[in-house]
Amino acid sequence: MTKRDQQLKNVYDDFLDFLIKKVLQYEDTQMIASTMIAQALRLYKSTLTEQEYRDMIKSVLRTSKTIKPFVINTLH
Repeated sequence: MTKRDQQLKNVYDDFLDFLIKKVLQYEDTQMIASTMIAQALRLYKSTLTEQEYRDMIKSVLRTSKTIKPFVINTLH
């Protein structure tokens, strides 16, 4: 694993931990998800050109069918 791959894994894991804490705190997954996506889009808008931003949005839409939901184990 490259240094960059390890950094990506660390960031992903850190954000996942943060996400789980917020979902448990507020018990509203849509509020958490909509806030996170709004912040992510603002970050992209701040760092990409307009064309890069449009291309990124198209890429997200194109690959949206491959996104898998979280598997949540519950006790019954």
